[in-house]
Amino acid sequence: MSEVMTSNCSRSQMDLAKQANKYLLEHMDRHVTIRELSSRLHVSQTQLKNSFRSYFGNSVYKYARSRKLEKAADELAGGELSIMEIAGMCGYENCSKFAAAFKGEYGVSPSDYRRQNKAAGVE
Repeated sequence: MSEVMTSNCSRSQMDLAKQANKYLLEHMDRHVTIRELSSRLHVSQTQLKNSFRSYFGNSVYKYARSRKLEKAADELAGGELSIMEIAGMCGYENCSKFAAAFKGEYGVSPSDYRRQNKAAGVE
């Protein structure tokens, strides 16, 4: 999980960032916009972005994307679901966009990642 950066973070920013994170994790199966998130939490988009970056050290988008791909990697290693099912579970409607995002984060395609993890488990 991402490292938490609290040094320049007020209590209210920390609470807001944690609420945003909770919502993002509960809705990993779809794209949550900053507008939607700020509206749900009754704060401005700027306040949300600043609080989130202060607490997590990353933008909302990058953080959410990393968590989704981390979840995908866990699912791929388990080998139960198809890559298309995993992509959908992580909010990707397009399998090729999922594969490109995954490769950008992990350096290998989802199918290669699965293969490597199966091979490592057998040895």
